[in-house]
Amino acid sequence: MPESREFANMFQVSVEEGLGNTLGVSVMQTLRNLFSYSFEIYAKKPLELHRELSRVFGFGAITLERMITKELFRRLGLDYSAQLDFETSVNLARRDMIASERGDN
Repeated sequence: MPESREFANMFQVSVEEGLGNTLGVSVMQTLRNLFSYSFEIYAKKPLELHRELSRVFGFGAITLERMITKELFRRLGLDYSAQLDFETSVNLARRDMIASERGDN
């Protein structure tokens, strides 16, 4: 799926805000050091971020993913749906942003 640099940046900020607001900034910084990739890279690999969060938080990862997704959708002006899994939500947000950049909507 094509990647927008702007989307990757927005995703990174959404991860930082979602985790920082939920867990606190110091925990978010610790996770940044524990994870395999930078938060920006996970925009291309949302399933990898899911795996990393699940490894650390177990089923609690779902709540964190929802907070990240809510923040991302808020920033993009999209309606959030808790019915979708994390990877699907991120891919839909990316698709919407790329379509918007092209003027497809």
